[in-house]
Amino acid sequence: MSRFPATPWKPHEPRFILPTFEGLECRLGFSIPIWHKAIDVKYLRSLVAGSLKKNVYEALKDLGPEFIGLLKSGFSSNLRFKLHVLSREGEYLATREVPSLHKPGASFEIDLTKLIAELGLAPRDYLIVAVMSHGRMDAYRSSPGSFSMTYVDRDNVAIYRTGAFARPLNEGRLKSHVGFTGINPKILATKDFVSSLMLLNHSSDPDYSYAARPSSILIREDGEQLKADFGEIPPLGASEMSVVDLFGNGVFDFLKPFGGRGTTITTCAGVTLASLHLQRSNDHRRTLLGIEHSRPAHMNLMGIMQH
Repeated sequence: MSRFPATPWKPHEPRFILPTFEGLECRLGFSIPIWHKAIDVKYLRSLVAGSLKKNVYEALKDLGPEFIGLLKSGFSSNLRFKLHVLSREGEYLATREVPSLHKPGASFEIDLTKLIAELGLAPRDYLIVAVMSHGRMDAYRSSPGSFSMTYVDRDNVAIYRTGAFARPLNEGRLKSHVGFTGINPKILATKDFVSSLMLLNHSSDPDYSYAARPSSILIREDGEQLKADFGEIPPLGASEMSVVDLFGNGVFDFLKPFGGRGTTITTCAGVTLASLHLQRSNDHRRTLLGIEHSRPAHMNLMGIMQH
């Protein structure tokens, strides 16, 4: 398994991992708020408060590179971005720097489908790790604003937004995870729609090597349940499973008395996972109709369409 050839990100650099889908036009966008500053008094207070929770060595290890980078830039509020391309199995494939500095108030959009082709990679499903040079100077180092992912099919557009963070994830250095619980209260399995879950086994450690093995429960309104193993998710990889993949074709009859609706609860001990909820058409094309990060709000649209 090929891993990153060099340090792909520094501890203070916000990042997040996102999927691309073969056959879709996949676009990544970001807008930098006009109010963004590299450093100010408010964030300095939060920074100090967060550092006091760590021992001296860990605080210096985290803060040193960040302040050196800010000093070299003259405390510039401009941001740089880079993108790492991984296979769905977590194998490192390529890196591309986003050209030029981006000032507060600026925005950009990248056609990831075109980028993948320019890198000489075959058309298939991939993962992208987006990294920004610095975030808000608080304890979480969050991105000043949200990334937007847009997926364009020939007759549909699906969008979700999420932020980037620099906090330790699945690393064990500063934070240990009790486990992951993901709840999707509006699962559909009908003649028209089938819901999917995508789980991403991400980490702030580029050398992360722990495979995740979640399990899922499908619950209908009367409390009856189906249980299934989600399957293994490789380190820095991702897996999408429809409710049919998980629970078999009997899921349609199981949910039919309740309008094809149910709730999934997915758990995994010892790790934290990123979760996406997808709504697809129930035909050979499996058209991506909706996608949402962690929250099932996009499925409200399906509920409205069925009433």
